[in-house]
Amino acid sequence: MTTRNATTPQKRTRLSPEARRDQILDSAKQLIVRHGLEAFSIKKLAIEAEVSEPLLFHYFSSRTALLQQLLARDFSRLVTSLNTSLDGADTIDEVLRVYVAMNYDQYLEESIINLLLGEPDIAMVIEDEVSQNREMREKMLVSTIATSLDVSKKKAAMLALMASSASLSAARFAHKYKVEREEAIQAAIDFARAGFEAHRTK
Repeated sequence: MTTRNATTPQKRTRLSPEARRDQILDSAKQLIVRHGLEAFSIKKLAIEAEVSEPLLFHYFSSRTALLQQLLARDFSRLVTSLNTSLDGADTIDEVLRVYVAMNYDQYLEESIINLLLGEPDIAMVIEDEVSQNREMREKMLVSTIATSLDVSKKKAAMLALMASSASLSAARFAHKYKVEREEAIQAAIDFARAGFEAHRTK
């Protein structure tokens, strides 16, 4: 009498094409985070994502095409998240918290996006979108600061640039030295608010 093995191999979950594409892009992102962009290859990605190289080429025609899609997807997600948060922000303090929290929460994504934007053959796929989004965000922030503090738009732009630089530096520091999220965000907000108040004219 033969006995059937109690443990039978589990079938791999069959993902939809969209879910499989996302899974591959997520694996690509993790590889880049761990080893850098220069070390990234289709062969290493196939191992990381546990798929065959032919399957990767079924979804992406080349390494560059894959990285272009990763950049386009993550940039779109970042913009959507930011715009959703800004919809409910009316005061300068609320807007400031949105931007500072975004810099902290999206630090990893921002780093990958900026890394990919540094590659011309990859960045070309969203050049116009990046430019338009940056211009829109800058105008919105500058307008909010100028109105709230009753300063010129030129001065508001300078204050926005300084606050943004401080917020990004705080995000890098917090992630590097494991500073608690709320502590890091509040410290950056307090710093920027103090700078704003020093220039308030009303």
